[in-house]
Amino acid sequence: MDQRVGIKRHRNRMRKLAILFIILGIISCKKEINNLTDLKSNFYELQLKPFHLGDELSVEFQTNSDKIDSVSLKLNGKTLKNNEKLDLSNSVLGSNHLEIYVYLDSKHIFGKTQIAVLNPDKETGIEYSVINDYPHNPELFTQGFFYHNNKIYESSGQYGKSKIVTYNLGSTNYLKESKLDASIFAEGSCIFDNKWYVLTYRERKILVFDPESFEILETLPMPAQVKEGWGLTTDGKEFIISDGTQHIYFFDKNFEYKRKIQVTGNISIYTYINDMAFYNDKILANVWQTPFILLINPQSGAVEKYYDLTELNEATGSDDVLNGITLYKDNLLITGKNWNKIYEINLPD
Repeated sequence: MDQRVGIKRHRNRMRKLAILFIILGIISCKKEINNLTDLKSNFYELQLKPFHLGDELSVEFQTNSDKIDSVSLKLNGKTLKNNEKLDLSNSVLGSNHLEIYVYLDSKHIFGKTQIAVLNPDKETGIEYSVINDYPHNPELFTQGFFYHNNKIYESSGQYGKSKIVTYNLGSTNYLKESKLDASIFAEGSCIFDNKWYVLTYRERKILVFDPESFEILETLPMPAQVKEGWGLTTDGKEFIISDGTQHIYFFDKNFEYKRKIQVTGNISIYTYINDMAFYNDKILANVWQTPFILLINPQSGAVEKYYDLTELNEATGSDDVLNGITLYKDNLLITGKNWNKIYEINLPD
């Protein structure tokens, strides 16, 4: 045999061996488990799936499950078993922080994501009728709207235009008016223990007034938990604040933080929670830039019922939207930013 042919065949064999070693190396690398993707886990897909209370939280592995020694789940920092049913003892309505620890051999794999837990019960519409309507001064960019001692107390927003006013229902003439500093954007307000509390939008302040003289009594810092000042109401024991997110926060009379809920329905988590009122141990809350007022369980955040006030909506632009809710005798008063009417409608059953 020609020596050159032998050398060529030897080189071909060496080349094939080299290719084989590379392939084996690749296969060997593929067998190395470094993350949840290597296990073909559905963990990160859980954020795309809407869960409801009563559903099982199940993390599955399609490959190499025989190499897994154990799996540990934590939901909002609390240990949870795989395939455990979700309830209010181990999860919250709304967004939940989920972590996973997969133990195999001498190492563990970590992952984290968010899952949405929704209310299993569908919210139902509230039938309503307009009992009466009253004039509303359309100059008022309504932020806070509160009926107290037979008068309406209203905080009106926008920089350079913010003010607080009081007037008799049925009149557009103010009994008293006080313009706020141009650097202040007034937001939601309520009267609690005979003091008028007014949130500010981004100024991180809560202004406290005497509701009769309009004298400013003190300026308080906005609680750190609150992103921005939006809506404010009270149940007579606590302050209840919204900040334009899905959260509603509860504070004691000294604005010490107590807890929070997430406003959650059957198919979604509601954001842009704005003006609020407290009625019959429930929270009534407007969803900004919509004609909807939600009836919310203050313990869980579950939306139980809702008003669709499309027929009353006077909005013609992005600003003049529904934003004013207060109890009035045995009914409800609602209005909006720059609306020319206040409507009296029935309360929920």
